[in-house]
Amino acid sequence: MADVNEVFGDITNNQSYFNPNEKKKKRNYTPYTRGEYLCHIIESESKVVDVAGGKHRAELFTYTVEVADENKTQDFQYRDINGAMTDTKGDVYVGYKFRGKLWRFLEPGEKDKFSSNSSGNTNYMRFCETIGIEKVMEKKEINGEVIEVQLLPSLSSGEMLGKAVIAFVDKGRPWKDKEGKTRQFWDCKFCKSWKDGKDKKVGEGNDAIPF
Repeated sequence: MADVNEVFGDITNNQSYFNPNEKKKKRNYTPYTRGEYLCHIIESESKVVDVAGGKHRAELFTYTVEVADENKTQDFQYRDINGAMTDTKGDVYVGYKFRGKLWRFLEPGEKDKFSSNSSGNTNYMRFCETIGIEKVMEKKEINGEVIEVQLLPSLSSGEMLGKAVIAFVDKGRPWKDKEGKTRQFWDCKFCKSWKDGKDKKVGEGNDAIPF
């Protein structure tokens, strides 16, 4: 009669075993903290949504930034398990990802029932400037007065992916999970220009974005 080793050897043709003395290595974890992280935009998507019960309409962009290797030179402070502020270099956050949101409020056409909220586009305008989108000005007549306005394009993934930015990260809005516990994600609140940062190639589907 074949022994256990022979039976399993015939089935798998490979050996395997469990060593109770070998403990799984734990990954060192450093808590997130509020601050500026050197990042690249690695994902983006958008959709048109109604805002304030249909009072306004906007294109909502959601994007993800990934902390770049250059972040290892940055200095941070986080609150440890005992509540004390602890210094750390930014290498512990390299590869971490944070999500951000961006609103581009749309202008109503003749048949649209929603109203303009152009003053709500400040953050979108700054984001466009941060990633190097060329400013385009145009004169328009608004409420009987001709004024110069800045045209705000609908950004494509190709214009966002791989861009080097400084992401300001902080806790997002609290929410409750299914168990009623209050949770908070760490979000990218806004992006600033990373003057010395280098854009990188990021794949969009099967294609790479050339820079």
